Amino acid sequence: MSAPRPRKRLLAAASVVAAAALALTGCSASSSSSNTSSSTSTGITTAWPADLTSLYPMNLSNSEDAEVANNVYEGLAAYTFTTAADGSHVWQGSKVSPALAKSWDIGTNSITFHLDPDRKFYPSGNPVTADDVKWSFDGALHSLNAQDLTSNGLQKASDIHVIDENTVKIDFTDADGKPIEVGTTQLAMFVNTNERIIDSVAAKKHATSSDPYAAKWLRDNVVGTGPYYVASWKKGQEVVLKANPDYPNPPAYKTVTARIVNDANVASLVKSGSINFAEFDMSQTDITSLKSAGFTVASQATPTLTYLTMASDTGAFADEKVRQAVATAIPYEKIVSTVYAGRAERALSIVNKNSSSYDPAWGEYETDLTKAKELMKEAGNPSISVPLHYDTSDSSQENIALLIQENLKQIGITVKLTPQTNNQQWDIINGRSRKPSNPGAADMVLFNWGPWTDDPKIPIGYATTKGGVNNYALWSDSTVDQINSTWELKADSTEREDAYKKAQGIIADAAPVIPITYADRQSVMAKGMTGATFEQFAGTRYYLIKPSK
Repeated sequence: MSAPRPRKRLLAAASVVAAAALALTGCSASSSSSNTSSSTSTGITTAWPADLTSLYPMNLSNSEDAEVANNVYEGLAAYTFTTAADGSHVWQGSKVSPALAKSWDIGTNSITFHLDPDRKFYPSGNPVTADDVKWSFDGALHSLNAQDLTSNGLQKASDIHVIDENTVKIDFTDADGKPIEVGTTQLAMFVNTNERIIDSVAAKKHATSSDPYAAKWLRDNVVGTGPYYVASWKKGQEVVLKANPDYPNPPAYKTVTARIVNDANVASLVKSGSINFAEFDMSQTDITSLKSAGFTVASQATPTLTYLTMASDTGAFADEKVRQAVATAIPYEKIVSTVYAGRAERALSIVNKNSSSYDPAWGEYETDLTKAKELMKEAGNPSISVPLHYDTSDSSQENIALLIQENLKQIGITVKLTPQTNNQQWDIINGRSRKPSNPGAADMVLFNWGPWTDDPKIPIGYATTKGGVNNYALWSDSTVDQINSTWELKADSTEREDAYKKAQGIIADAAPVIPITYADRQSVMAKGMTGATFEQFAGTRYYLIKPSK
């Protein structure tokens, strides 16, 4: 994979770091861009900083992958959105609505789904059946993201029972096969991107003995039921989605064109009329400018967390004192006020603040360079020079990285800013967390992530336990591991909440992961459009966008 082109620095010197307004610079728009895209009657035209890496919903690598999956595939259930005053659709956590399943019965240890008999896959026209559900989940259980299922009680394919063509029953157990009580988390997981239903009849035609779930073919082909299908994919140039003629609720805009613009200035593309919808790579200065120019700006708070994680098993950050020094040096309030112009709040835990198990444990760290220097002295004042990887698809991350770099320099840590694409960031996280016997370099990573449920077992189990699929730090603690293994599949209770609050305190003290901000997310639209969507992951559900009149 080629290295990303570095962006022009938004904050290049200490004097600029202190500035309250950050200006976005970048490459100019391509001369081939057409101004006619601003006409909403022609459909939605948007700009992506990176191309797709995969269409296979069980193995997605970046925000663009997830965005397409949200629009071309469906799960048994769907997220519930409420409509805000500005017409935006706002995700309601673990609340779900019918999708491919028109209804379900929740038993003590199982859920029985009743499929809508009128739903069909496109373009095959094959009906959606219980066999498709079983085959799709079996494939998910054999994917890299199997933990999304197993950590919530679906352990193996034999727990999925085809009752008849339109009925499937799923049993939930712990890792030892003991039945567990079913709650909202088990139901909500059937909405997650990794649990989308695939046309098994069509996909099996491309399966092989070495690839029984046709993963290779599905990386470039879609056989879903969503409101759109992939009409064309010119790799490195553009992706075109068109309305699925078999979808029961046709989207208002029949075509979505996503142009791959790399590091082009997205705000300029909006102003020139080259695109009529933008969600990536815009600074707060861009947002303010576009709003002043008369474009529609939709803004909503989301549970997406920006956090810093450090390799804690070896290298410079194996010393807890050094990690605590880093946590004490981060300029949290300056990040909120300058990078986000106040449209964010400091995050005090890796657990969603809406969770009943939330504890603001990281509040023990306040920006205090004197104290940070003392912690470094206690650690022996080690000489540290380390890369800090950040995501170029989020313009705020470079600003955050620059502010962190400036403060860490003052306590004796030299940081080399290392820009990566979104999928490269995932590769870095996965390169250590999923290969603990042969981990990658012991660096620092800025990462955006949002759990698909408020349950604390997801962020704690994934990022801070032994074997966690997002545990870049390779940090673990026997007490935290025991808390998670004991309580992750138990129903909510005061005892469970207290246990996970204790876990947050232990993790915060050790500081392998440092939450930084929860930020509002913005989308910009041409006049006459409304219906932007906001959920835990970046990405838009284009089928909910419609003319405002």
